[in-house]
Amino acid sequence: MTEFRRDPITGRCVIVVPGRSARPNEHAVIAPSAPIEPDCPFCEGNEARTPSEVAVLASPGRRPNERGWYVRTIPNRFPTVAAEPPGPEPHEGPLGFESRPAFGYHEVVIESPSHAPLLPFLPREQVLRVMRMCRDRVRYLSERADVGSVTLFENAGPESGGSLWHPHAQLVTVPGLSPSLEEELEGAERYRQRSGGDCAFEEVRRAEVGDGARVLFDSGGFTAYAPFASGYPFEVRVLPSRHAPSFGNATDAEVDELAERLPALLRALLALVPGASYNFVVRTPVVASEARDRYHWHLDLYPRLVRPDGFDIGSGYPVNTVTPEVAAEALRTELGAKR
Repeated sequence: MTEFRRDPITGRCVIVVPGRSARPNEHAVIAPSAPIEPDCPFCEGNEARTPSEVAVLASPGRRPNERGWYVRTIPNRFPTVAAEPPGPEPHEGPLGFESRPAFGYHEVVIESPSHAPLLPFLPREQVLRVMRMCRDRVRYLSERADVGSVTLFENAGPESGGSLWHPHAQLVTVPGLSPSLEEELEGAERYRQRSGGDCAFEEVRRAEVGDGARVLFDSGGFTAYAPFASGYPFEVRVLPSRHAPSFGNATDAEVDELAERLPALLRALLALVPGASYNFVVRTPVVASEARDRYHWHLDLYPRLVRPDGFDIGSGYPVNTVTPEVAAEALRTELGAKR
């Protein structure tokens, strides 16, 4: 049955249309393949082709920007935001046309010295290094006075917006709250006032666990579920049980578990939809406030299986062709099969 579904925190509406997935599709997902001999600036041995590293996990005695590293973090050579102090003041022209410098930091976490495989198929110890590096960079950037929010994300596959095969994550900061964070924080406060609870995200998780139909796992450390108003087929939210506003606050034990759970979840998705592109995103508000302290960090997985069409774009309604209940059951089954 076609349904409008509203996200309980943000208030955003989606349309769930399960029968629409049966449409003829000339844009079927095709599994990409890595070049046999890639000319890739992120591969070990090509360190001189990238900006100098700002953080690294490496073998003892290794010299900066040379071979012998496990995970490297570098400034993005083609940044979304400019990493220099703001110059001109914000400018407001006639009729409210406003512009201001886009200042921030844009870093790349190179997840492996090798060109392949992608994160879900890296050895567990390597994934742990990657997750700890990402946590530590979120923590470091969050302590800067000129940062208002941090977005950690990964683009994988041709439909994700990624341009290089080599496994890597990215972090981008902006001086204030990003629009997504503002929407979540404002929605969480409205939800908290309606429910009387302390944390909107924990209230929603309790409701999801109580219902059970959309839950993939509830380990005690993390809960993963397909959100009730998922805008993407097979969308998943991974929420830590311990309340903390930032991924930078994650403990080593939480990072260790995430290093196991996230690759398993990605492998389950790729088993169900071979070659699927995806993004995962972690948002962190930095500016100290009561609302920020009530934020609960989480990781959102957005598989990129369907291109938005004119209706999605024109109406503002994401159209999801796989119900969250069906997605959760399929992913839950695949996760169980792979244990």
